[in-house]
Amino acid sequence: MQSNVLHPGALSLADLRECWQHAVPYQLSTEAHEALARSAQTVADVLAAGKVVYGINTGFGLLANTRIPPEKLEDLQRRIVLSHAAGTQDLMSDQVVRLILLLKINSLSRGYSGIRPEVVEMLLAMFNAELYPCVPSKGSVGASGDLAPLAHLVLPLLGEGEVRYQGEQMDARTGLA
Repeated sequence: MQSNVLHPGALSLADLRECWQHAVPYQLSTEAHEALARSAQTVADVLAAGKVVYGINTGFGLLANTRIPPEKLEDLQRRIVLSHAAGTQDLMSDQVVRLILLLKINSLSRGYSGIRPEVVEMLLAMFNAELYPCVPSKGSVGASGDLAPLAHLVLPLLGEGEVRYQGEQMDARTGLA
């Protein structure tokens, strides 16, 4: 099956309807790759310059003024995802998770978040392989209400959580293998 090309911010309702109805592979457009590279480079430049930026090299919330040493930044990012993966109740359907994945990939590929291109490419690889993270239907952390589901969405990238593949639920490491 031929891949659709994902142009950041250009998903139509017809595209979303198609994604809802069945799995359709996507690939990132050239402008998405360029936007992701620029954005990640901005973060790298900030860190190299020793600047302090909230959420990149500081704590969160009440710890916003606490600078995190460079050697602890990876651990900080891992722990924030793990701490927010606090969902409960029934799991969302593969249809819903597939749609969420596509929307998140689309949003991130716009290049405004500073995320490394490899992360978006891994989410896209999971999407295209129809390997869907297990995302509980209830649970929120914060005012926006999306932090818990999004944490569950990316848990497999950390080798944590569970995924479904062809209707079978398994631990993320097994699914990714």
